[in-house]
Amino acid sequence: MGERKSAQWQKQHAAILGCVFIVSSLLSISAGAAGSVSGQLYSFLKREKTRISQSKKLITVIVETDNISTTQNIIAKHDGQQRYSRGKQHQISLPEKQLKSFIQNLPDGVFVRFPYPNQPLAVTSQGVSLTGGGDMQALGYAGAGAKIGVIDLGFSGLAGAQASGDLPANLVITDYTGTGNGGISHGTNVAEIVYDMAPNAQLYLAKIGTLLEMEQATADMLAAGVRIINHSVGWYAAAFYDGTGPICDVTNYAETGNIMWVNAMGNHRAKHWLGTFSDTDGNLFHEFSAGNNFNVVNLSVGVSVRFILNWDAYPTTNIDYDFYLYDADPVAGGVVVASSTGRQNGTSSSYPYEILDYVPATSGAYYLVVKKSRSSTPNVRLTLFSLGPDLGTKTYTSSISQPADCNSVFSVGATNLTDSPEGFSSEGPTTDGRLKPDVAAPDRVVTSLSSSFAGTSAAAPHVTGALASLLSQNPGWSNLQFRSGLIDTAKDVSTVGFDSRTGYGRISLDADRDGVNHDNDNCVLVPNLDQIDTDNDLAGNACDSDDDNDGLEDSLEASIGTNPLLVDTDGDGLSDYDEVAYDGNAASYIAGVDLNPLAIDTDLDGLADSSDPIPLVFNYADGDLAPLGSPDGLINAADYVIAKRLLLDTSLVTNMVLAHGDLYPPGAPDGVINLSDILLLKNLVLQ
Repeated sequence: MGERKSAQWQKQHAAILGCVFIVSSLLSISAGAAGSVSGQLYSFLKREKTRISQSKKLITVIVETDNISTTQNIIAKHDGQQRYSRGKQHQISLPEKQLKSFIQNLPDGVFVRFPYPNQPLAVTSQGVSLTGGGDMQALGYAGAGAKIGVIDLGFSGLAGAQASGDLPANLVITDYTGTGNGGISHGTNVAEIVYDMAPNAQLYLAKIGTLLEMEQATADMLAAGVRIINHSVGWYAAAFYDGTGPICDVTNYAETGNIMWVNAMGNHRAKHWLGTFSDTDGNLFHEFSAGNNFNVVNLSVGVSVRFILNWDAYPTTNIDYDFYLYDADPVAGGVVVASSTGRQNGTSSSYPYEILDYVPATSGAYYLVVKKSRSSTPNVRLTLFSLGPDLGTKTYTSSISQPADCNSVFSVGATNLTDSPEGFSSEGPTTDGRLKPDVAAPDRVVTSLSSSFAGTSAAAPHVTGALASLLSQNPGWSNLQFRSGLIDTAKDVSTVGFDSRTGYGRISLDADRDGVNHDNDNCVLVPNLDQIDTDNDLAGNACDSDDDNDGLEDSLEASIGTNPLLVDTDGDGLSDYDEVAYDGNAASYIAGVDLNPLAIDTDLDGLADSSDPIPLVFNYADGDLAPLGSPDGLINAADYVIAKRLLLDTSLVTNMVLAHGDLYPPGAPDGVINLSDILLLKNLVLQ
């Protein structure tokens, strides 16, 4: 694969360029640690704290300080090595599991960051982490054993993508067009996303341009054992987008061979019109809206356009409509600049569609017109697609292209990287009322050939790669189980429940199979159906090494008997961390050197650890009694007054009072407060 970059590289790079400094106390790694870290490093420690606590992997950081000699012992103590230095920049390598402790032990003023990000030309789709694909890979489900077919219209830039590591060297590619693998780079972009999601899968690429070529590619892939096919291509005019026709015959054939066919919905939401032919004024011209005999489109000079009109009379028909493009309002003298007037007379080649192509000589508004061939022509449903500009009069619903309408196809709509449905993403249902799309997936992702590969073409390969990861995790699943596996875990990102723009939601894998998807799971790699998160740090207890976020690892708390779910086990006002780190090293808690996190008063002198100035020394001989119950640290007449009250009312004598008022005999108090103690206290006051 080559060196592959984290899907979050853009955020990390922005954090470094913005010089984000966050003091290490925010890391929950040490209360009062003096070193500071970059925002990138902070995010890494927070995100990876469970994994790196056991990791033996070496990690490289840059330590910025004018005096590296002050950190030499700390580097050595943490099994680190200083490799290169230039000015105040010092490159340190050390085990990942030592990183947290290393930072907390650095002296004041030292700054730590990751090396500035670098990348070969390889990139990783941001959709990998968004959809939970990264979780699957982390658990070892990266598509191993899965064979994936990508049937597309061109693979320009393929060699460069392989050289950069964005595509593997061992893929299989077949040109069914006879024109070479290139032409357009669309298929290369698609394949890169599939590979990002499932880097261990075997890829089979096919360049096609016709239905016959697609049929042959499908047959060859079936023979090769391909289990999933991605087709980010829309087909038009072969049927009325109702799950029938020769395009669906191909996908149905694939399904009989146990292939999961994944298809983009199309990007035609604003480029589509659907309705029944209407001619209320009897002039034979279709009314796209009341009294409106045309559909306006804005064209640019020299930019070729294609418009496709078909009607619900398949497979062949004698219902004849004609299709025209005017350079102005036909009623106001507009001239026909293009037309498609094929004759539908019921013969075996009388297909119910017209296709109009045009390259405008001037920019401006043009007018699409549909006309009956004769007044007796029945009024049937029409659908109009623009493969260029948006239509002036449009129908968002049922703007689906083929084969996304087929029953045998898993259809995919597009959401952006913030989970908003893309405005262009084609809507369901099919023209016969079946629910589509099945799910949605992200687009606008980075590939080696695009800084923002947008459209449902980008969404579909995320689903294809997700299916490959599920296949490596569940090799015995049926196609129905794979469908359910994505639908049941999808994140609802639009209207509640199913909707015709995002289907059952944006895919969100459940890698650890605990019934909670990637977006909602607070331990994405560890099963935890209960989702308990004691410290509310978004890391569930099942994968949080410090459940109460008190700075002590759960394993240490277990060894010393403190409660890993309570910050202050003994309730004395000091956190468990503060007590066991009394000597400055929480990792080496020693009774008698540190405070007792299981006792409110470690030295049993009547003063709680939180208020005892010498919490490890049993301190009798101080005579400080006033104010009663909360001594002020002074020896004065007020203490003498309190002492005399104690002689009269022994009920006021508590452990704290006894600890401060029992002075006689000096050095060996007798455990009671009497006249001898009062006399000694009087002498202290008079001194």
